Amino acid sequence: MIAAAAALVSGVAVAQYQGQVDVDAVVVPVTVRNKAGRVVTSASREDFHLRIDGMDVPIRDLDLESDLPISLCFILDTSGSMAGRKMNGSQQLITSFLLHRRQEDQLALWTFGNDQVTERFPFGMGWYLLPRVLEDVKPWSTTALYDMVLRVPETLEKARHHRRAAILLTDGVDNASRIGPDDATAVTRRLETPIYVLGVEPPTTNVSSGGQSYEEILTQIADSSGGHYRRIPAAEDMPKVVDDMLYELSSRYILTFVTSGVGQNKWRTIEVTVDGYQAVTRSGYMGTLP
Repeated sequence: MIAAAAALVSGVAVAQYQGQVDVDAVVVPVTVRNKAGRVVTSASREDFHLRIDGMDVPIRDLDLESDLPISLCFILDTSGSMAGRKMNGSQQLITSFLLHRRQEDQLALWTFGNDQVTERFPFGMGWYLLPRVLEDVKPWSTTALYDMVLRVPETLEKARHHRRAAILLTDGVDNASRIGPDDATAVTRRLETPIYVLGVEPPTTNVSSGGQSYEEILTQIADSSGGHYRRIPAAEDMPKVVDDMLYELSSRYILTFVTSGVGQNKWRTIEVTVDGYQAVTRSGYMGTLP
């Protein structure tokens, strides 16, 4: 099943900005942070370096994506462990995004819990209906967080904009998945869309004796997709993170390089470094060498 899922989300990326993109171009969103962890947009083209399978590769295009509309998919954990203030805070955060949206932006809402994955609010639906949909969301039963990761490509199939991201709101508890955290991470490494994970008061204990903590797993899922993990220690703080997330989502660099179309079509590693900064991006792509 994991191999099939990996095949589903693998492939050369399509263009994610309004510029010149060939059919053999690979588009790589890159978030640049300073030593304090803050997102920066002042890095120059000369600061960027790209390596594919360990080899230096020329960068064809590099742009900031701040002026482009975005398709955002919220993926909300509706299991029993999210009841009460966790769910209330998550609903407030999604509503805050709604209030900050630009006219051309798109929003969608999917939920997972009680052995069900549900598209509650599809891209293109009238935005004014989202608060009413949120009111009907009731947390209940078990969580299959890792299985939900397999469905992330499906959640963005109807997105109209090339610039897109998934925002996962969960406390990290998983008690019903058919796959484990390592399998979920293997899938996220091949996603073309970054997952920004908000940990809503995750448990402080380890998932298993001597194993990883809940936060370590959530960080692993976010980082491997080229996204970012942020812990929300109190559900009441959720609306306060909206401005920071909107800034980060509008401050990514879009890097493009061209593949040769010659040789084996297989998984290739991507390494992006930025002089003086930390770069966060997807870990690879399926295709030929540049």
